[in-house]
Amino acid sequence: MDRLRTVGILAAVGLMLAACAAQSVKQRIDPFPLRFPLVEAGTLEIDGHIVGQPRAQDNIVYYLTREGFLTALVVPSQSVLWRSKNGQLLPSTPALAGDISLLRDGGLLMAVSDKGKPIWKFQATGAIQADPVPAGDRVYFGDAERMFYSLDAANGKVKWRRRLQGAALHPAVIKGGTVAVPASNSVVYLLSRKGGSILSWEAIPSRVIYELAAAGSLALVSSAAPAIIALDLRNGRRAGQYEAPGPLVAGAVWSPPYVVLFVEDEDSGRQRMIFLRSR
Repeated sequence: MDRLRTVGILAAVGLMLAACAAQSVKQRIDPFPLRFPLVEAGTLEIDGHIVGQPRAQDNIVYYLTREGFLTALVVPSQSVLWRSKNGQLLPSTPALAGDISLLRDGGLLMAVSDKGKPIWKFQATGAIQADPVPAGDRVYFGDAERMFYSLDAANGKVKWRRRLQGAALHPAVIKGGTVAVPASNSVVYLLSRKGGSILSWEAIPSRVIYELAAAGSLALVSSAAPAIIALDLRNGRRAGQYEAPGPLVAGAVWSPPYVVLFVEDEDSGRQRMIFLRSR
């Protein structure tokens, strides 16, 4: 069985950050709540072309380019911390507590120990297209047959399942009692974390082709349109919108107090980062 799909080294950075978040017991209070409207606080040209989804942690944004460079950029100073070239391919393995990894193959989801011993298996109705998200004692994910699941992280048993009108395209964003799911029918669904009921939904003008970003109580939605939309995860309402000066080439990331966009110039094809903050 092909247990893992290989991805670029950026996926390993995303895994490292996700594992740190999963093991955190206390949630830090955000001293920089995001509020709209947003104003530009700087730009920086990208040396190359973004591939995959950039990640942010501790005021540093990590991004990979198709030229093979992984870059760490300090957001407050808008300066490169380091850049390295590494063509190694590493697996993407979302992690649970206790050195337990989640592996997916088609519609099969497995939890395995650090020694590769299976702990539990779950067979979804369809192929699992986006990485599952561990949160607390649950695991959240969707499949290609438009079913979305909440499993018990300890044994893989179903806590609830909900059929949506679209299939989950990207990992869900979990905040408080809400699960935000970007779906293939150009809708972001807000589900109840406890029971899976649909709390609200938001139609997106164009396809949701990039991952959502959590920004405090908001979810930042980046789509094929040159704009980001902020949804309030507490009530499902739009909290604001920002029109980008060009097509987005990756999902926005949140590095308090900055929203970082990755934009391409349609004429030259050159890409740059745009740093935004509350007015």
